[in-house]
Amino acid sequence: MVVSQKMGQVLWPGKDPIGQCIRVNADTMPCTQVVGIAEDIKAGSLRPDSNFYYYVPSTQFSPQSGGLFIRVRSGTAKQHLETVRRRLQQEMPGASYVKLTPFTEVMGQQTQSWKLGATMFVAFGVLALVLAAVGLYSVIAYNVSQRQHELGVRVALGAKGPDLIRMVVTDGLKVVGVGVIAGLLVALWAGKFVQPLLFAVSPRDPSVFALVATTLISVAIAASWMPARRASRVDPNVVLRSD
Repeated sequence: MVVSQKMGQVLWPGKDPIGQCIRVNADTMPCTQVVGIAEDIKAGSLRPDSNFYYYVPSTQFSPQSGGLFIRVRSGTAKQHLETVRRRLQQEMPGASYVKLTPFTEVMGQQTQSWKLGATMFVAFGVLALVLAAVGLYSVIAYNVSQRQHELGVRVALGAKGPDLIRMVVTDGLKVVGVGVIAGLLVALWAGKFVQPLLFAVSPRDPSVFALVATTLISVAIAASWMPARRASRVDPNVVLRSD
């Protein structure tokens, strides 16, 4: 037989399972030799499975019901259903009828709740990111607009437009940088609470963190650059005379 990794580790801890002898169902059964180790699987559920699994040749096993998993090399499973069914039907004894079902349909009920959860996570995540970006833009743009008098004084004293814009953008990035770093640290810490709700996805996915950080930094640059650019082009006399 071939045993699963978990089965081999539990039954023969610290030993090589290959070559070991095991009796299935009863002590009086013939000894079956382990000839290989297979990767652990999930059966009946997409969640981690703690059960033991072993595999024997078809000549040693006569199930009342069961089936085969067939992988096609090209196209979709539905395109090959009838061809595969006719070929397998030739191997079936008597009047037995071969029934084929695409794997996506077999797993449909298991994956439906995960897909719904993933869709909701993405929707709320995008909404939160948009709200954060809008709020960040508004706050930074307002702060820059409040500095119009200061920027006018700097222009009057000879400050160049590019230098003025660079200063304002740098100040905005300093504020956002602190917020992004704090947010990343909180997200890394809170990831363990989200892990049970995710399937085959890390709560600390670097691409997600990079996307959020890049988006917020880009918004901060735009929110600082646009008002500063307008302020650098305004006549300093007009700005200094305004309230």
